[in-house]
Amino acid sequence: MNKLKVLVCGDVEGKYKQLFTRVETINQKNGPFEMLLCVGNFFGTSDNLEPYRNGTLSVPVPTYILGPNKPDDVDLYADINGCEICPNISYLGKRGLYTETSGLKVAYVSGIEEGSGKSAQYHTFTGADVEAVKNICLRGQHQFRGVDILITSSWPKDIKLGVQAEFGSWLLSWLAVQIKPRYHFCGLEGIYYERPPYRNHSVSGDTEEHATRYIAMAKVANTSKQKWLYALSLEPIDQMKASDLYQATTDQTECPYTGRMLLPNIYGKQERSSQFFYDMDSHEEDGNSRKKVKKDDKRQPIVFDQESCWFCLSSAAVEKHLIISIGNEVYLALAKGGLVSDHVLISPVGHHQSLSDLPEAVEEEIEKFKSALKKFYKKQHKVPVFFERNFKTSHLQIQAVPVPRELSPRLKDVFQESAEQDSLQLDELPAHSKLSQIAPPRTPYFYVELPSGEKLFHRVRKNFPLQFAREVLANEELLNMVDRADWRDCKITKEEETELAKNFRTAFEPFDFTL
Repeated sequence: MNKLKVLVCGDVEGKYKQLFTRVETINQKNGPFEMLLCVGNFFGTSDNLEPYRNGTLSVPVPTYILGPNKPDDVDLYADINGCEICPNISYLGKRGLYTETSGLKVAYVSGIEEGSGKSAQYHTFTGADVEAVKNICLRGQHQFRGVDILITSSWPKDIKLGVQAEFGSWLLSWLAVQIKPRYHFCGLEGIYYERPPYRNHSVSGDTEEHATRYIAMAKVANTSKQKWLYALSLEPIDQMKASDLYQATTDQTECPYTGRMLLPNIYGKQERSSQFFYDMDSHEEDGNSRKKVKKDDKRQPIVFDQESCWFCLSSAAVEKHLIISIGNEVYLALAKGGLVSDHVLISPVGHHQSLSDLPEAVEEEIEKFKSALKKFYKKQHKVPVFFERNFKTSHLQIQAVPVPRELSPRLKDVFQESAEQDSLQLDELPAHSKLSQIAPPRTPYFYVELPSGEKLFHRVRKNFPLQFAREVLANEELLNMVDRADWRDCKITKEEETELAKNFRTAFEPFDFTL
C-alpha cells in the first residue's frame, strides 16, 4: 500500500498563523498529508483562534493537539477527554490510542508527570494513565508489534545519549518500552533533539525488535531557527513486511531505558498464575528464574517474568490453541508462523533456558517427543531436523521441521555452506556427546540435530542471525521457500492456526505417548 504522510510540530504557543501558513505550503508542495500532530503547549497567552473558528482562516490539514500541560491552560479545553477546538483542530484527550482509518496507530499522553504518583490533576498524568495506554494498545493483540507513533508533551527519562538527566518522566520511559513506538515525539523543553534509533527491549528475549526513533521538537517559529516541523512517510506497522520492519540501521543503539523501566508491570508487582492450562500442576523451579537488574549496569540482562514468557505454560501469554500434547515435563505445540504446516516446537512445561542445562526427567521426556515425531513424520516420507538457538531467548524451544526424506543427504552440506557465507563456524559434535559437557550454563549457542544423527554446534560469541536455521531450510536447495525464512512473514489468523493444530493433533494421536 502507499505510505502515509504525517507532519509533527513542537510547542505552538499561540503562533497559529506561522504554523498553518508553513503547513499549507508544505502540503501543496509535498502532500497530501494525513494529519498534523502538535506536541507540547498549543495555546498561547491569549486566545487568537477566532479567525479559524469563524472561517476567516482555515486549517489546511487535520490537526490533533495535546494538553493541558499547566494549570493556566485547563480552562481552554472544553472536555478533558477530547473535543473539537475549532474546524479541523481536535484535542485528542488526556491519554489514549488514536487509530486512523488507514490503520496508523498513534498513542498519546498529555501533561506532565504527577510527583505523588497517586492522583492526577487535569494537567498531569500518573502511573495509572500510562498503564491504561499500554492496555489499550495491547488489547486483542496476540502478537503485538508496537504502535506507529507515540506523542507526549513531556520527555521520557534518560533518553538523551550520554546524559542520565534528572528531568523527564520515567513513566513515559516505561510506556515506550511496553508499546514500542516506531517514532516518539515530544516537546516542552524548547529544543530540537533527534536521537540515533534505539533497539527496543525484548521481554522474552527471543526475537529481534524494531528500532524507535526519538525526536524532541523545538517551539514553532523559534528565533534560534531550531527545527520545529517534521515530516515523515510511513506504512502502518501492522501492514508492514517483517523484513522491512525489523531491518537494522548502521546507527542503531541499545535501548536507553533500564531498571524498573523494563519491568512488564509498572510498579514491579508480579501476578503469577497458580495453574497450567488443562489443569496441570506447576513444575517450575522458581529459585533463580529472575535476575536482578543493577541500576548502573550498561548492558542490562533479560528480566524474566513468567507472565511475559511466551513459552511457560503458566503464562497468560501462551497461545494455548497451538498446543498439541502435554506430558509431565514437556509439551508439544504448533510453531507460530511455521516454515511448513507441520513445523512444531518442543518446550519444557516449567522454565528452563536451554538443552545444556536440564533436569534428567525433562531431558528424557524431550527424547520421547523426538522419537514420537520421527515415527509420525516417517509415515509422511519425511525426516525431522531438530534445532535450538540459545541466544536472545529465555525459554528452551527445540524446533522440529520435517523435510522430504530424499533431501536428508544434502542437509549437512547446506548448513555448513550457509554458515561459511555468514562467517560462522559449525562444529560437528561426537555422536554420544552431551551439550552440558560442551556448553556450560548461560553459554549462548546454536545446535542442530540432523536426521542422520549428526550434530552441529556453533558457540555464539557476539552476534548470530536469529533466523539462520529457517534460512538454511528455506534455501532453494532444500525446501525452496525463501519467502518464508522469517516467521513474521508467515503469520496466519487464529482461526487458521486453530484448524492446523486440530488437524496435527488428530494425525499425531497414534504416536502420542502422553495419551
